[in-house]
Amino acid sequence: MRYAVLAPSLVALLSLAACGAEEHASKETFNPCDGLDISPVEKALGAQLRVEKGTSAAPRCALLPEESGGTAYELNYLPFKGTLAEAWKTMDVKSGDVSEPDIEGAEDARLVKQQGVNSYAVTGFVQNGTLIQSFNSVDLEPYDGDAMDRAAQALLEQLSANAP
Repeated sequence: MRYAVLAPSLVALLSLAACGAEEHASKETFNPCDGLDISPVEKALGAQLRVEKGTSAAPRCALLPEESGGTAYELNYLPFKGTLAEAWKTMDVKSGDVSEPDIEGAEDARLVKQQGVNSYAVTGFVQNGTLIQSFNSVDLEPYDGDAMDRAAQALLEQLSANAP
């Protein structure tokens, strides 16, 4: 599985946010794709993406490659009353290269890069106030890890800039 290492971490983070999600349920539904400028991500990646927002009954935020075999992104968010650093302590990230990029306007951010046998994956988190947005990205061989790293940084910047 591509995200076997990060899956338990994401489940832990989502369970921590369950209480905060209830208070946002009555507000208009936020979708990280709404208003997101993906052109810097495309430029960094060197590939065209299309935004998939799902429906009002089944919202989704994904950036999918225009050409088959490209890098795909699945985006999510959760309201969280604590900090990303507090949530991070509960995650069980056992492998991957973890960094804390400086993202304008964000209180905190993390990137986890994992090179598999035939794939490269990047997971990102960015906190703006009580909102933590995240994404998972993956590409199979032949992939360009440097381009994916640049695109991950650009995506974190765009998510932070677009945060409500």
